[in-house]
Amino acid sequence: MKRLDRYLDLYETASFVVLLSVMTIVVFIQVICRYILKASLPWSEEVSRYCMIYTVFIGVGAGLKAGTHTGVDALVMVFPPSIKWWVILIEKVLCFALSVIFFALSAEVVIRLFQSGQKSATLFIPIAFAYVAMPLGFLGGSIRSFQNIIIHIKEGRR
Repeated sequence: MKRLDRYLDLYETASFVVLLSVMTIVVFIQVICRYILKASLPWSEEVSRYCMIYTVFIGVGAGLKAGTHTGVDALVMVFPPSIKWWVILIEKVLCFALSVIFFALSAEVVIRLFQSGQKSATLFIPIAFAYVAMPLGFLGGSIRSFQNIIIHIKEGRR
């Protein structure tokens, strides 16, 4: 489990660095081309948009690991410790179930998009490549949610 966690941390960090760097460089070049050279790059908006989409969906798993996603702590805090532990476990299990469901549904969308052969507007690549971010993100979210369940159960035994 620790090895998987290290690989996911490396994957998420490297992805963030690469995607945000590419997005920043492309937008910077686009600004230079548009305002100094008076010639716009037709593909820059699409590349930067796809980088942002991938960053957001990869952030699903990273956010679940860090515990930074939205939650209602006030409700949980009113319960006694024994009930609070179960409420938090139920929340983590529901998060895992939703991640798995969203993974399956988004994978189905991607498969259908690959079958359709639809191309992106300016890059002329299969539009499904943009949508692959969803199942990747929800797969990471599923793994991180499962890890959170295991950690919560282990911490509850102490």
